[in-house]
Amino acid sequence: MPNTPPKLTARRRLSADSPLGDALDAWIVNLGAAKPSPATLEGYRRDVEGIAARLAVLEDHEAVVVADLGARPLRGAFASWASDHAASSMRRAHSAWSNFFAFLASEGVVEGSPMAAIPKPKTPSSLPRSIRARDAVPRLLRVAATQDPRARDPWPGRDLAVAATFCVTGIREAEAASLDLGSLVGEEGARRLEVRGKGNKMRPIPVDDTLGGVLDVYLKERARRFPRHDLDHPSTALFVDARGQRMTVDQIRYLIEKLYVRAGVRAQVPAGALVHALRHTFATSALEAGADVVELQELLGHASLETTRRYLSATGQGLREVIRAHPGGAALRQAVQEAD
Repeated sequence: MPNTPPKLTARRRLSADSPLGDALDAWIVNLGAAKPSPATLEGYRRDVEGIAARLAVLEDHEAVVVADLGARPLRGAFASWASDHAASSMRRAHSAWSNFFAFLASEGVVEGSPMAAIPKPKTPSSLPRSIRARDAVPRLLRVAATQDPRARDPWPGRDLAVAATFCVTGIREAEAASLDLGSLVGEEGARRLEVRGKGNKMRPIPVDDTLGGVLDVYLKERARRFPRHDLDHPSTALFVDARGQRMTVDQIRYLIEKLYVRAGVRAQVPAGALVHALRHTFATSALEAGADVVELQELLGHASLETTRRYLSATGQGLREVIRAHPGGAALRQAVQEAD
């Protein structure tokens, strides 16, 4: 049977005596207005229900109500949850519960949130996983533009279009897989990609003439390969496989890994990064070239500026050059020379 939207019913007024399930349902409905992904909503629900279940066991409650959600019982429930969950899961759960209490406060159900009294694991300060070889991107693009002698049906025009898009825009692999022809908009000289990122948020990414030309060549080749493709329809997939089907994330990863191997840089790619390493490399290179961290945040689609600031730690040499070129540095060197 086809999926049908849930029947909307009048929502009960929430109070301190409301069952947790009713409050949780109302919160999820409220979150849905911002159109997060179904996976995000399900994750929030799991985190709240999971910790509430621990609270029910610890406090011997048959059914948890909103009034049971005090700081002391929640600390015990979070401590129990931490015993068999990773720190990243704890941070996500803390965020979900904080959002939940913010909703309850806005509805006048609670006066404030007890989450300030619940310890939250610190976010680890890890450096971005950029590709170590400085010439990796040029080598990758060069091999992408040439035929793979081992490929059954080589298509260097498509391979270059995919690789170049990652290298010069920094988009995520899932974002690339979801691009449609309607995502490429604007007149020549002012083209851009409208990218749908995390949280279903759209962000524009400028497409320079070089990348635009590469995409145009690929689309002309595609028109010859697949004459039945409607390349004027905005919902037609941008990147397709050898059969003409929309490329999946797994196919994109496989393609990029093959290009790494052909370019001789596979060993320089950090473990677990693969396509994401191109995003990290794009970000660190952009900062080294003088990009502003706020501008980079917009390009990458980061919700928090702190996420983008990680890349500053990975651009030591570039930042040293900026400091050296700064007029204050020149004045200091002159003063030291005159003192000598």
